[in-house]
Amino acid sequence: MIKLSHFEAFQAVMRTGSMTAAAGIMHTSQPNISRSISRLEKETGLKLFERVPGKLVPTADARALFEEVQRSFIGLQRLTEAAARIRRSGSGILRLGAVQTLSLSIVPRAVRRFTDRFPEVKLSIQTAHSSLLSRWVSEHTCDLGIISFPGVEEGIERELLYAADGVCIMHESHPLAEKDVVTPQDLAGERFITFPRGDPPRVLMDRILLDANVDVAQTIETSYSAITCSLVMQGVGVAVVNPHIVRDYLHGGVVARSFAPAPLHNAIMIFPKGKPRGRPVDSFVEILKEIVAEEKADIGALFGGHKT
Repeated sequence: MIKLSHFEAFQAVMRTGSMTAAAGIMHTSQPNISRSISRLEKETGLKLFERVPGKLVPTADARALFEEVQRSFIGLQRLTEAAARIRRSGSGILRLGAVQTLSLSIVPRAVRRFTDRFPEVKLSIQTAHSSLLSRWVSEHTCDLGIISFPGVEEGIERELLYAADGVCIMHESHPLAEKDVVTPQDLAGERFITFPRGDPPRVLMDRILLDANVDVAQTIETSYSAITCSLVMQGVGVAVVNPHIVRDYLHGGVVARSFAPAPLHNAIMIFPKGKPRGRPVDSFVEILKEIVAEEKADIGALFGGHKT
């Protein structure tokens, strides 16, 4: 039976030109190399070397076989390298999904850190609302989802990433910028930028305003927190938003103040139920938690009232 060691000995002899030198690079004895070559010749039926005084001369069959051996060993090396990459980083692709607010805030920061640590892993990133992301994860078309509301979808596992009190944002020239804490009563008569009716964040905010018996002067609706922040930057109105998105807009005249009582903004990680997560998912989750821990102190200092 031909063994891999026979081809390794053959390759070493072809590269060095002698059995003695081949034995040296393989850390074995010359007789072992000689036996491996003889065995290979017997099993293949090929005469591989002409033995002349002082040296071995490869035959035409040996040169042809060597080319095949080289290709095979290159393939084996690639397999070895692939195994090492998988050992370091897991399988080759990580499929992420996140709601829009998180896709523009914590997710890009996590992706940057992840790609620095695991450059071999390919990423696929999609954004959608929480219910659609939950369906994708339950159908195993998404490895990790980050949503705002847990929903009722079966076939997923949930883990809270953070819960943060919403903050009130306004242009720095707005009178509310003079306050340390903004209350629902302070929003009376203001142009208020919020989510469309029926969206869970809008339902929570409407309940807070209703309980405080507050009417805003005008409501501007948008599904996208980035648009909300941009409108505030232009001085169009005020809003109560997730503090993790606001961090990227504290320039161009936008300021943030604590809001009480504040609506709670959640980030919930979801995974396919009963499916091993794999190293890429575990590593990305670890990075997300690192970033949340780092931002917790910053958010507390900037806005106050952060919960985890």
